[in-house]
Amino acid sequence: MIILKELVHAALSLMPAILSILPKLLHGPHRYAPQWKSPDIPSITIGVDVAGEDVNLPLLGAGTWQYNDTIAYESVCKAFRQGYTFVDTASNYKNQKGVGRAIKDCWTRDRKDLFVMTKIPGGLGSAEALSAAQENLEDLQLEYVDHLMTHFPADFDVTPSRSSREARQEEWLVLESIYYDGKARSIGMSHYCPSHIDDVLDIASVQPAINQVEYHVGSGDVDHVIEKCKETGITFMSFSPLCGPCEYAPEDSLVHGKIVSEIAENYANVSGSQVALRFIVQQALSEKSSRTDNRSYIGGVIPKSNNVDHIRSNMDIFSFQLNQEDMEKLRNTQRPAGEGGDCEVP
Repeated sequence: MIILKELVHAALSLMPAILSILPKLLHGPHRYAPQWKSPDIPSITIGVDVAGEDVNLPLLGAGTWQYNDTIAYESVCKAFRQGYTFVDTASNYKNQKGVGRAIKDCWTRDRKDLFVMTKIPGGLGSAEALSAAQENLEDLQLEYVDHLMTHFPADFDVTPSRSSREARQEEWLVLESIYYDGKARSIGMSHYCPSHIDDVLDIASVQPAINQVEYHVGSGDVDHVIEKCKETGITFMSFSPLCGPCEYAPEDSLVHGKIVSEIAENYANVSGSQVALRFIVQQALSEKSSRTDNRSYIGGVIPKSNNVDHIRSNMDIFSFQLNQEDMEKLRNTQRPAGEGGDCEVP
């Protein structure tokens, strides 16, 4: 009887601990995994805000293209919990409300520690551009964004009245007014070719901070945009670093394809997709290390994922370094090819 009482007492004493872990066990093993320590994400300086403070861009962010509000919310919350400090969205993505809710619900640090990048459509007149930028802030539930860009050198239909040097200059001046009002800490553009960049630089009083253009293993410098950005002091930033929207043969995949998989075998616990992402950020880190101002003409990457394992894997690109031979192999490959065409916009 004494032994039975002791066993009952021991069981009751363990009950609080059992109850505390029961919800985690019921919600799946990933919820009860040992705490994963996220690596520090390096950043580069892309300019100064209207107050004269440096604007620092993390070299890895959470992409949200093609996600609806629900998936954007889920993926951004997961990214924040793993240590991401940068999220990319856009008016045209139709998911800024989801991103805004994720910032409100899941970002637990100071606002100044988060980098939010968004875009307004190209080809907008002054009033339309102001309205679009304000709608972005309302959807995101923010007083300012860290980077605001015009999404395309025209509207996506390339309507003649919205596709001209004059239209680009009008919209750029609106971005400058938003910058001076403190509602965007930096401003830039996306899909801009060298001639489009010149249109802006001819009238700009604020240096464009970023030009976001397709870039990945196999693409090369599509339309010499990287070269132009380097010449003009604009940070070139990749979108689609894994060539998500591309059409290619399976062996050219930047996730499981031949060249990235073969190179991954040269390193411990490295995947093909990590090789493809590291190829870009290593260029940024190399350029940054050669300067004293924390700048680089190559920016980071914004892969998207709603899978926690993939989100973590994307962060691990800062735990290894590609050797020079492998960097050259990746630089010289021509598949999957990049797609030109933006320079056809008048």
